[in-house]
Amino acid sequence: MRHDTSPRVGIPRSTVPPLCSTALTLAGAGAGRTAVVIGCPNGVEATALLGLGWTVIGIDEDPEVHERVRAAADVAALDRLTTVVGTLPRMSRLPDADLVLTRTALLGDAGPTLWPRVVEALRPGGLLAARLTATSAGLLRGWALLSERYSGPTLEVVARRP
Repeated sequence: MRHDTSPRVGIPRSTVPPLCSTALTLAGAGAGRTAVVIGCPNGVEATALLGLGWTVIGIDEDPEVHERVRAAADVAALDRLTTVVGTLPRMSRLPDADLVLTRTALLGDAGPTLWPRVVEALRPGGLLAARLTATSAGLLRGWALLSERYSGPTLEVVARRP
């Protein structure tokens, strides 16, 4: 298993959280691909993905977040950005995606219950970049673990769906 040693991806490392930076490095350019970002309070992940050509669906429960994300995005990329007011527990289904990025949605007791929604959304070969607990990390059996980073009580992973 490899720990997070990812290089920069053209975005100052200090502005992009390590989990997102690793996912961007492993996923590469997004031309024709879709990323779902669950929880995007400051828009850093969404704008970084847009900068690499991804179509991005940002999901957050705070309507004001969506305005901040749109304001931070390059005007030329706005046609590839969709924002949705909501949370994973309140959504019956996620949009189909080549990458799902979430820092908190799978943490806590509800994580294993929400797991099927994430798996259903990811296309075969798609990447999951997520924080997991020791309990929910077992859900990755059969997945290709591309990167892992321990951060306190959580494990940050990037894994490829079979």
